[in-house]
Amino acid sequence: MHNFQFSFFIARRLIGTRSYKNSVSAPIIKIGIIAVAVGLSAMHIAVGTGFGLQEKIRDKITSFEGHVRISNYENNNSLITPTPIDISALPAIKSNSWVQAVNLVSYTAGILKTPTNFNGVVVKGIDSNYFWGDFKSFLVEGNFPTIGAELSNDILISKSIASQLDLKVGDRISAYFMTDSDFPKRRSFIISGLYFSGFPDLDAQMIFGDLRHIQRINGWEHQQVGAFEVTLSDFDHMELRTEQLYDATPSPLDVQHIKERYFEIFNWISLFDSNIALVILIMILVGGVNMITALLVLIFERTQMIGLLGVMGMKRIQSIFLINAAYLIGWGLFWGNLVGLGLMGVQQATSFVKLDPSTYYVDVVPVQFDLFTIITLNMGTFVICLLMLWIPSYIVAKITPIRAIERR
Repeated sequence: MHNFQFSFFIARRLIGTRSYKNSVSAPIIKIGIIAVAVGLSAMHIAVGTGFGLQEKIRDKITSFEGHVRISNYENNNSLITPTPIDISALPAIKSNSWVQAVNLVSYTAGILKTPTNFNGVVVKGIDSNYFWGDFKSFLVEGNFPTIGAELSNDILISKSIASQLDLKVGDRISAYFMTDSDFPKRRSFIISGLYFSGFPDLDAQMIFGDLRHIQRINGWEHQQVGAFEVTLSDFDHMELRTEQLYDATPSPLDVQHIKERYFEIFNWISLFDSNIALVILIMILVGGVNMITALLVLIFERTQMIGLLGVMGMKRIQSIFLINAAYLIGWGLFWGNLVGLGLMGVQQATSFVKLDPSTYYVDVVPVQFDLFTIITLNMGTFVICLLMLWIPSYIVAKITPIRAIERR
C-alpha cells in the first residue's frame, strides 16, 4: 500500500513538472493522447450511427406490418392475402401480456386510375382500431383515414404515388380491383393524407383504406380478415414470441416474424455489427500502439530516475509509468467523449449529414445514445490500453541501477 502511494506521488510530480511538458517526449505524448481521443470518437460515431441506423430501419419495417404476421399459408411472398382467416383466434393472441397491439388487416391488389395515368397498388385494409405506432411519423400532409361505423372512402397514399398520378389531399380517385368475375370492380376514394417512409418499394405501392372495402370485393363475411399483424412490446424476444404464437394458433395458420419476411434487409443491417466490431478493434489497436510508444519514450527519458529509485530499494518501479500512462489515457478518453458525443449530438439536433433513402431507407444519419454502451466503450478502451502497456512497462525491471547511473 505504501509502495503504491509513493509511486502515485512520484507519478503526480512527474505529470506536474514543467520539464515534463517541455521534454523531448512531449510531442509523442500528445500524439498518444490524440490517438486515443480520435479512436474513442470514431468508436462512438460507429456504434451510435450503426445501431441508430439498425433501429431506425427496423422500426420503419415494423411500422408497416408489426413484428409478427399471422395468415393462411400461401405459396407466394407477396403481401396479398387471397384467402381469409376467422377472427375467432384473436382473444388467445391478445391475452398475452407481451402483445402490445393486434391489427386486423387484408391486402389486395388494385389499380389507381386518373384521366391521364394509372398506377398499380396494394391496398391495405384496416379497421377503426388500427394501431399506427411509429407510422405516425411518416404522415407528411393531411390526415389518416377516418374509419367509423359507416363505410369510409378515405385512403392514405404515399408522396411518390401522388407525384406520379399528380394527386393531392382531397382529390377523388378511382380504383379497380380484379375478382373471380369477368369484370373488375370499381371503387371511388378520397385522398385523406400523404405519407413518406423512405422505403421505395413500399412507398411505390402501399395505400391504406377501410377493411370493409376488401371484404366486400372478396365476398368475405365481417368476421373474416386477411391477416393478424401483431406488435410486440419487446423486439429482442421476437423469435421466442413467434414460437409461442405459433403454438397458440390453429394449425392451418402460418406465423412469421418480420425478419423472415424481410430477411434481405435484416441480413444487410446485421452486417453493421461486424463493421462496428472491426472499427472498434482497429481504433483500440491504434490508440494502444501510440500509447506504448509514448510509454517507451517516457521510460528511456527517465532512465536515471529509474536507476536512482532502484538504488534506494524501490520495487515495482513500472507502476509509476503505468499510473502516468493511465493519466494520459484518461485525457484521451475525455477529449474522445467530448468530440465523439458532441458530433453525435449536433447530428441529432441538426441532421446535417444526409443519406440517400433509396439506398439506406433513411434520409438522414440517425444516432443512438445508450449510456451503457458509452460506459462500456470508455471502460473497455481504458482497460485494454492499460493491459497493452503492462508488457512494455516491464522494461523498467531490466534497467539495472548501475547501468542507469553510468549513462549520466
